[in-house]
Amino acid sequence: MLLELHSNDNAREGRPGVWIFQGNSVVLLVAGVAVFVALFRILAAAQVDWPFALGLSLIPLLLLAAYVHLMVNGRAPSYATDVLLFAIWRVKVAAYLAGALDRPPQFWVKGTRPRHPGEF
Repeated sequence: MLLELHSNDNAREGRPGVWIFQGNSVVLLVAGVAVFVALFRILAAAQVDWPFALGLSLIPLLLLAAYVHLMVNGRAPSYATDVLLFAIWRVKVAAYLAGALDRPPQFWVKGTRPRHPGEF
């Protein structure tokens, strides 16, 4: 068990936490449970067997838990965005190297137009 040092005053912020969902990621837990319940109700109304419906309904909740565990907890706030942008960059480079694109991705960055000297 990891021990944390806390100051002995009332200056700490209260952060909600349930299992691995802490702080703002508790909203993802609530959203995941809502999707689970909605999907399970839809599948139950469609006369799907309950073990299959339960397994299928748990997938969004498990995906959100994996996202929080791998991309949020113990990481910088921009970690998930950085990983996503890097993956997009790698897809663009792979497409260029495969010959599917005309020009390399570094030329896709749009420059800003210089300001008029009258603005200075």
